[in-house]
Amino acid sequence: MPYYPPPTQPPRPIRVRRQVLGGSLASNPAGGADAKLALSKGIGTPDHNVIGQVFAAGNTQSGPVTTGGSLAYNNHGHGFDLTKTHTPGVQDSFTQSAHANLFNNGKHNLDAKVFASQNKLANGFEFQRNGAGLDYSHINGHGASLTHSNIPGIGKQLGLDARANLWSSQDRNTRLDLTGNASKWTSGPL
Repeated sequence: MPYYPPPTQPPRPIRVRRQVLGGSLASNPAGGADAKLALSKGIGTPDHNVIGQVFAAGNTQSGPVTTGGSLAYNNHGHGFDLTKTHTPGVQDSFTQSAHANLFNNGKHNLDAKVFASQNKLANGFEFQRNGAGLDYSHINGHGASLTHSNIPGIGKQLGLDARANLWSSQDRNTRLDLTGNASKWTSGPL
């Protein structure tokens, strides 16, 4: 009599519903402290999800508070997001971006991104900023981003951002990072 193993059941999808309230506070050499508060809500699985966020950011000593919101869709390392920000008396912007994972072995991650933004300053000046970049991250919290952007009629810019994790708590909810950035206009008047 032949043996037939019992049929396997398909895996049940895991639904992730997560609401996170977070923020940051960093000293500013120009005075005061830069503060940010964000409320995020996500639905879906870790590999396939939609995340919404509202946020407010500003300096405790001076300047207006920037408010905004974003909506992101992610599917196995690929996705897009939309972000709208408003800084009273300074600027309004709307940014669209898409990203694709190029490499991920569980320790190292490399993503490619493209973006476009429409910006309007308080004085009525409007401009667009478009670009592309690469983002690298390490499981221990280190990473770097290289971005090339173009502002039509103004110029092109190359930017590099880097971060190194100096300390993380065991649950990785608390961390101390060292960050730095550099940028160079490669064309245009600036």
